[in-house]
Amino acid sequence: MKVQLFYFDGCPNHSHALDRLRQILRQEGLAEHVEEINVTSPEQAQALAFLGSPTIKINGEDVEPAARASQAYAMACRTYRNAGKQEGLPDEAMIRAALKEASGQPAGGRDCCPQTVPAVAANNGESKSSSLAMAGSIFAAILASFCCILPIVFGLTGLTVVGASAAFAAWRPYLLTATFGLLAAGFYFAYRPAKTECAPGSGCAIPTTKRSGRVVLWLTTAAVAAFALFPYYSGPVAEFLLPDKTAHAASPAPTLQHASFRIDGMDCAACATSVEGKLKSVAGVQTVRVSFEQKAAEVDYNPAVASPEQFRKAIEEAGYRAVKTNKGA
Repeated sequence: MKVQLFYFDGCPNHSHALDRLRQILRQEGLAEHVEEINVTSPEQAQALAFLGSPTIKINGEDVEPAARASQAYAMACRTYRNAGKQEGLPDEAMIRAALKEASGQPAGGRDCCPQTVPAVAANNGESKSSSLAMAGSIFAAILASFCCILPIVFGLTGLTVVGASAAFAAWRPYLLTATFGLLAAGFYFAYRPAKTECAPGSGCAIPTTKRSGRVVLWLTTAAVAAFALFPYYSGPVAEFLLPDKTAHAASPAPTLQHASFRIDGMDCAACATSVEGKLKSVAGVQTVRVSFEQKAAEVDYNPAVASPEQFRKAIEEAGYRAVKTNKGA
């Protein structure tokens, strides 16, 4: 009689299954030789018709009759229904019945458990749903912070899409709602209780794939938080990434004039940094102060070289609306 035990490293029930199997073989007066096969890859699992760890086969037949037609091959911990609950080992009656069947004796006893292997497929489906939810939450978080990411991108590339930042700012509350809704869905799929009762310590309690998925989920949560909170630390990032384009006059400037502007559409410190960079690039500008909190810009300039109209155009090129608020030239 050929007795095989299939398993993979990382599933805790391999040694317990081996002890139970050898004990039953000894009690049945059979040789205790068990061929242990370590499955190391999904390809090998497919080739060996491996339904999860541990899988016991007698003369090539699975000890669980209802699982013999299954093709849910996977590198996952397997569960069996014993006395109405899911456990990580087949019970003794199931193994004894398989041994009697292999030796040509009537199996007798109670009917074996219903198909439990599809739980593996269910876990795979949950993993895909959780992955989609996590990817969606990151994407939504990035879009929610585009109002402060775009000014930096525009400042680095020189490209301008007038009103783009303001448009994303208007959608930010909805995008943040979608972000955390998708993240909540990811936590639901990763942590919701199993539909079937698991015995304490059994392989079905926390499958290997689910444990790794939870690690990825928490890493995703950290990434989502970083993107969602970007507007609050975008100022230092913009100051670090955007070059200082302050113009230096070739000769001492005559009496400087001052221009003040109200700026509509700034949503974070990165926006102010972007506007400041645009204004500093105008020839004749001596000093620039842009305040995100006050939504205003103050410019000291050489009137022989620059004019307030140039500053207004520079602010609009950065993607914002400017209104002159003082009566300077």
